[in-house]
Amino acid sequence: MRNNGNDNDKKNKLKVMHLVSSLARNSGVMHVIMNYYRNINRENIQFGFCYFVERKNTFQEEIESLGGDVFLISRPNLSLWFRKELNDFFEGLEASYRILHIHEVYLAFLFSPIAKKYNVVATLAHSHATKYSDKPMNAVRNWFLCRGINKKTDFQLSCSKAAGKFLYGDRHWDDGNVILINNALNCKKFQFSLDERQIIRKEFALEDRFVIGHIGRFIEQKNHVFFLEIAKELCNKQMSKFVFFLVGDGPLRKQFEEKVEALGFSELFVFAGNRKDIPALLSAMDVFVLPSLFEGLPVSCLEAQASGLPVVLSSEITKEVGIADYTYIDLRAGAKKWADSIMEINNKKNRESAYKVVLGRGYDITSEAKKLEALYWEILGKCQQLTVKGDK
Repeated sequence: MRNNGNDNDKKNKLKVMHLVSSLARNSGVMHVIMNYYRNINRENIQFGFCYFVERKNTFQEEIESLGGDVFLISRPNLSLWFRKELNDFFEGLEASYRILHIHEVYLAFLFSPIAKKYNVVATLAHSHATKYSDKPMNAVRNWFLCRGINKKTDFQLSCSKAAGKFLYGDRHWDDGNVILINNALNCKKFQFSLDERQIIRKEFALEDRFVIGHIGRFIEQKNHVFFLEIAKELCNKQMSKFVFFLVGDGPLRKQFEEKVEALGFSELFVFAGNRKDIPALLSAMDVFVLPSLFEGLPVSCLEAQASGLPVVLSSEITKEVGIADYTYIDLRAGAKKWADSIMEINNKKNRESAYKVVLGRGYDITSEAKKLEALYWEILGKCQQLTVKGDK
């Protein structure tokens, strides 16, 4: 267990513990949390991060620079040994954290009751997806563990309508019991830049290419293999000088690269790996394609639209993410339909002002961070009142 906080500076602040699997930079959930953390009033509210999977490229250094705590625990399990560790963990916090914000929702049944024993006054479940997992066995396990989550946590949050209905049920959403937390971002940061476009295209030798971009981990959910089918169709249509520009890393990357080479497509794919200069990379692209099998509300798609990119995305993805120049296509329609849509892209429009459209649709992190801050204080107040009434 590791605690890197500055306790003397945070005694009078509301402290919120976020339960995540890892602090990895390639985690979409962590990107959302960090966007809020950078913009929330840290004089009044501070974040802690409890995680159980160690990665090499993480947000730990930035979290600590912002005044946050990080806590590494053992991988959760149902053993008495782990329950003791969890009890010791929350007891060791000495009641400094009042809210537990659970992003790994399948662990709510375990963490919520133990946290409440040690002066955590509210537990929040936060739905980020529309499936329990892209792995069948994990999906069954998570479904079982999430049963009754509305009663196991005090408040239920989601990133979209679809994610909210999926985890908490239609009725719970329709009755207004789910709080929507937008996957907000610094829209201005992703404004299109011609200078950055030229720099990146020169770096990767893309000057005269039509760049089909994608950002995401190489995992089954992101459906990278579908790019191979699209590439075949584009070749059949004799589309010239196109290239797939894939940003990210993950467990399936090596396997995918081998498939690309086996098909003789090496010149049609560029693998950029993990990068921090996402706004510049988006500026270098001509279209953004997201053929995911499922998503909660993909931040990468919002970022792409803020950069003025046309986006082509799977109909399995939540409809809220379609804001500016977007096209939804059913994966069952086949790669030919996707290739046709990509070939129809018109890149003559002005991309510089596109970020304002995304900003105006409720995804401005400055205003959304203020809303989250107010929500935390409201939740604390409500739960403290209930605690006082219960003690009488």
